[in-house]
Amino acid sequence: MNTAEITIPLGKLVPSKANVRRVNAQAGRAELAASIEAHGLIHNLVARKAAKGAKFEVVAGGRRLGALRLLLDEGRTVQGVAVTKDYPVRAILREEGSGTEISLAENDQREPMHAVDEVIAYRDLVEQGMTAEDIAARFGKSVVTVRQRLKLASLSPRILDAMRADEVTLEQAKALAMSDDHAAQEAAWFEQDGWSRDPSSIRSFLTSAHVRGNDRLARFVGVEAYEAAGGGVLRDLFAEDELTFLTDRPLLVKLASDRLEAVADELRPLGWKWVEISLDSTFIHGGGFGRIHAVRRNLTEDEQAELSALGMQYDELAEAIDAYAEGDPQIEADEAKLRALENRIEAIQNAAGAFDPLETALAGCVVSIAYDGTVQVTPGLVKAEDRKALAALQSGSEDEGDSEGDEVSQAGAKESPDEEAVGISAALTEELTAIRTAALRVELSNRPDVALVAILHALVSRVFYDYHHGRIETAVEVTGQRRNLVPSIKEPEACRALGGWNEVMEGWGHRLPGDLADLWPWLMTQPQDGLLDLLAVVTSANLNAVVARHEPGKARIANADLMAEALGLDMRLWWTPETAFLARLSKADIAGVMREAGCPEEAAMAVERAPKAEGVLQAEKELDGKGWLPAALRGPVKVDSESRDEVALAAE
Repeated sequence: MNTAEITIPLGKLVPSKANVRRVNAQAGRAELAASIEAHGLIHNLVARKAAKGAKFEVVAGGRRLGALRLLLDEGRTVQGVAVTKDYPVRAILREEGSGTEISLAENDQREPMHAVDEVIAYRDLVEQGMTAEDIAARFGKSVVTVRQRLKLASLSPRILDAMRADEVTLEQAKALAMSDDHAAQEAAWFEQDGWSRDPSSIRSFLTSAHVRGNDRLARFVGVEAYEAAGGGVLRDLFAEDELTFLTDRPLLVKLASDRLEAVADELRPLGWKWVEISLDSTFIHGGGFGRIHAVRRNLTEDEQAELSALGMQYDELAEAIDAYAEGDPQIEADEAKLRALENRIEAIQNAAGAFDPLETALAGCVVSIAYDGTVQVTPGLVKAEDRKALAALQSGSEDEGDSEGDEVSQAGAKESPDEEAVGISAALTEELTAIRTAALRVELSNRPDVALVAILHALVSRVFYDYHHGRIETAVEVTGQRRNLVPSIKEPEACRALGGWNEVMEGWGHRLPGDLADLWPWLMTQPQDGLLDLLAVVTSANLNAVVARHEPGKARIANADLMAEALGLDMRLWWTPETAFLARLSKADIAGVMREAGCPEEAAMAVERAPKAEGVLQAEKELDGKGWLPAALRGPVKVDSESRDEVALAAE
């Protein structure tokens, strides 16, 4: 066979119609161009003279020709030499044989590089001094792709050997690469049953003892501060949102405690009897504390003038933001200005209130972490042992502890531990509907228009309708009391909805007069929009949509459903099926939840076969992002026809 190695000007090369590669012929052209630019043309083209003219047909190497043309079109170089139409391209000139046969032979003989060999090659380049950015540029890859492959190269040698033997898939390897600990990687693979080796199970195994980066504690400390203190971090480079896990929980707790103590140290010289820190934000609401309140003075003329000016600026800026097109970069800057205005307004309002020094000497503060990961300072708390002294100081006012004790007793004692649940138990239904009630309270407190309807419905139904019109039972219980939701929720500190409601109550608690005798004149001086906002909060405080075990209140729950519909309540914003919930179901019921949520059947079956603890972790991963809700948290809770008739009669 007559062959000769020659150079041919790039401008005289054309692709041959005999080239057998038709599918994905252009795939990877940019990457190949980058490689040729950095390393030159490693493999010669195979060409033959065209039937007409002075051109040469490329019968093998069409993708390389396409990459060279891309370099020509973009005015780039090959190892520093400009690519022009006269650029000499090395080629083997072959006159004999079918062009199709030659093209097929070249493509058929190619064996793609094994994934392990590829990632090891990347690792070797780094060890030779190349950075991920250099590798990406020279091979036409993204930096993210290079870093992902380097991450795979850090796998245990035993895992890499299993990959070479095709015992570990690429997706399983990505899951194992979450940890840099070779022993942990090997335990997650070699010490687990085959059914628990899917990527989700592997990730659950490797992260079960760690803290997610979006956890309340992690957000408070900050991942950067945690890392700076020597804390270990796992990052899933292969996840779309790059999940982060903090591996040293004791260090995280210490850092959080130190930050809280720093805030507490600033408060201790201010005359409080005690200042304590707590990592549990619900400690305040379940600790049986009494309260003292700040005594408010009238704003000075200067303060009032500044407050008015700030209010006008706030309104103008809010209107401007509403007018921006979606995605306008100015929105973020103006929203930051809004937050600064809010902080200044709050500072002026807070400056107008001060605690009585004599009462302060009997009270204290708790410094904790709010549900959104910010510092939360709760002043004016009175411990049980100081209540009598406070009562004497306040001229014989009734012991606050009695009313608080009644509130807890009315709400019901904490539930006893349940046996493994079959379906959704009565206790779990009560908890879920308590969470829904907290979310409803937050939403309703932000909608004075709906709150006005709700409070009028409750009052009018009692004033204008008697029992001949139907049983009078509304979700808003107009008694001036509020049902304590904490006893109904097993882990109140982890409940986003309850945390949000507690913040609403704390915010208003500091704005109201400390003395009940001052409440009426204070209310008389408030603007109407302020009174409507307060009405929304106290209406929300009286809202009870809890399905308790011994008093389900079907008509009341149906009324709450109407309110949820008016508010557009979406419980997916307030609740997700996490470990605390799933652990209270049987494995069969967990699998049923997964099937209902649309998880793969094989995943549901794997949970049924797994030990309970592992199955719960696996189910939590599978359900993440599915938006599944139990019936108690969905749209209107189904009621029987009798209750529906009662609601209809009450609404007439």
